[in-house]
Amino acid sequence: MESIDDLNGDLRSIAEVIGRHNALYLVSQCPRYKTEKRAGQGQLFLYVPTLKRLEMNHFLVKTLGYPDAEKLSKEFGGELLVLAQCKQIILRARDNGIREMIRVGFNVNDLVNIFNASERVVSRIYEAELCSHQMTFNL
Repeated sequence: MESIDDLNGDLRSIAEVIGRHNALYLVSQCPRYKTEKRAGQGQLFLYVPTLKRLEMNHFLVKTLGYPDAEKLSKEFGGELLVLAQCKQIILRARDNGIREMIRVGFNVNDLVNIFNASERVVSRIYEAELCSHQMTFNL
């Protein structure tokens, strides 16, 4: 099972129910809400409907699929959860995904579209990956 030691609060509780990967994916897809008198990027709030009110067009079902949305609804139904943004964890996972896809032959333009990242970000990772492979071959 994936380690959830670096997660805390409601996000950790969600990861205990649906797994680390799905919990982080959920955070990456949640809209940010600005609150008055608060600077920064906004907070992440997630309302989990009761099982009776969980419909196929709900954000959780669209994002995670019905089985995981159902698990969350059974565990947290009717609650408003406050999630950590986990930017560093999400960016590290994105960058690792880009590296893996570079290794199997995807080009920069494909990766820009797949990851919805800027060309600059993907190119930086692409160049670093090429350099690390050249250094491996030179040894």
